[in-house]
Amino acid sequence: MIRAAVAAVALMLGGCGGTGDAGKERVTFNMSWLPQGSMAGVIAAIDKGYYAEAGLDVNVVRGFGGIRTANELDQGMFEFGYGDPVSVVLNRQNGGKTRMVGTINTRWPAALCYVKERHTIEKPADLAGLTVGGGQSSAMQALVPAWLTRNGVDKDSVKLLQLDPALVVTSLVEGKIDAGECWEGNSLPLYHKRAKEAGVTIGRISYSAFNLDLYGSGILTTEKMLAEKPETVKKFLAATYRGYEYAAANPDEVVGMMTKRFPMLDAAITKQQMVETAELMKDGAGTFKPARVASSLDFLKQAYALKGDIAPGDVFEGASATPAARP
Repeated sequence: MIRAAVAAVALMLGGCGGTGDAGKERVTFNMSWLPQGSMAGVIAAIDKGYYAEAGLDVNVVRGFGGIRTANELDQGMFEFGYGDPVSVVLNRQNGGKTRMVGTINTRWPAALCYVKERHTIEKPADLAGLTVGGGQSSAMQALVPAWLTRNGVDKDSVKLLQLDPALVVTSLVEGKIDAGECWEGNSLPLYHKRAKEAGVTIGRISYSAFNLDLYGSGILTTEKMLAEKPETVKKFLAATYRGYEYAAANPDEVVGMMTKRFPMLDAAITKQQMVETAELMKDGAGTFKPARVASSLDFLKQAYALKGDIAPGDVFEGASATPAARP
């Protein structure tokens, strides 16, 4: 079911958004994955004309994960993308020049979901002896071992499986894995829907509740854009956050925008993704808090074998000086 929807939307979605308005600067935004409720602010900014008012003609395209999005952004394939600090750090470790210029998820939105009728997982130690599934290229594969270690749990006591991302939800509900990575604003509503259909109940343990203060996804661009077109970056950010504010205040209307543009979307799931994204934005979206920047970099250095030192301003634009990316 999920795989069929992914395939259908992928065929449909080559790119959409602006109409090539004369006199406006055309830019492309990569959504990092297929369209979902977390992208509601961008779609609202297009449909409400916020980008047009700023002199921008914005086109949106699907992506294939945050790491690939950051690398393709660095190659100049588009001007802006949706991604997280992990993607930026790994891109820069390989000589790239991407940066996060504004936050959407002010905390790491990931968790490990489980079926309550089968397990009780209230703390990291409860994962010992269990099998956890996540996408092949998911940051989970590196972050979970570091997170377990930080919480005093032997990382080797938990078995990590790499799965097709479209199969993680089904694998958990069908009992093929004990826990699966789940994300607010993304896959969490899918878990609840599939669990309800199967007559079971979903529980989750959030990484952020146990020694993980890490920024989640936000708006990425490149040093080249920041140097050559700083006003374009500012205008894009201002219009985007305006779109998210509108989406939070008018969820039903914006769900209609989303489903009209992307007919394969489930309206109920899309709305729940939007609601969860709005919650994730409440703790200072668009800004960078020095303590969270430091915590994010500290944890990433623990999770990955990084080459050399990474300064806050290398990853989070403006974080080394004034911690505010939102214009």
